[in-house]
Amino acid sequence: MRTELLFPTPIWVDDDCNLDVKEIQDFTSIVEGDDPQGVRATNAGGGWQSQGFRSPQIERTPLASLSQKVIANAYAAADDFGFKNYTLQLSNLWMNINRKGSYNMMHTHAGCILSGVYYAKIPECCCGELKFVRDLKDQCLKEYWGCHENFDRWEKDHNFIEFWLPPKENLMVLFPSWMMHSVDVSSSDSDRISLSFNINIFSDFYRDHEVYPKRKHNYPKLSL
Repeated sequence: MRTELLFPTPIWVDDDCNLDVKEIQDFTSIVEGDDPQGVRATNAGGGWQSQGFRSPQIERTPLASLSQKVIANAYAAADDFGFKNYTLQLSNLWMNINRKGSYNMMHTHAGCILSGVYYAKIPECCCGELKFVRDLKDQCLKEYWGCHENFDRWEKDHNFIEFWLPPKENLMVLFPSWMMHSVDVSSSDSDRISLSFNINIFSDFYRDHEVYPKRKHNYPKLSL
């Protein structure tokens, strides 16, 4: 029989972005020094996260080359995904420093179409892998189907409940923003520096035909 895998979810991996990691590392240290408290979001266990950078602010920083690489890879991913006649925009970009004992809780990125991460500094070992998790309803079904004794979860890709992607310097990963993901606990004595980002997509047809709403309300009889 032929096996058909229905509704697969793609992710995209650029194994070598060929960016100046030292420049990005140094700038991350400067930003953390200016704002040591940072932001508390999904980061836990002592990790630090910066405020979000946005365009055109990014273009005036050492992150300009990274943002250009993000957009280039995002267009390639969106083309592969099947989008046509569209425009992408980098919504925001932020820095993460994961130290020993730190991790990122399970989450998604609402309000955008693509998200991703770029790795600027990776210790030699055990700094926490990026983990993608199957939708919770699918997990429940698989638990109902059987236990480890009579159901395989690890040999066949379509049965995976979790998928780990090991980080590497100058590697970039893009994925649909609705995918649940987390970062495992770091056991390394060295810092791991990554930069995360979100991408919005806009239809050229909607833009050209003024379908997208302006700041002025569409219904003048309604009071705001």
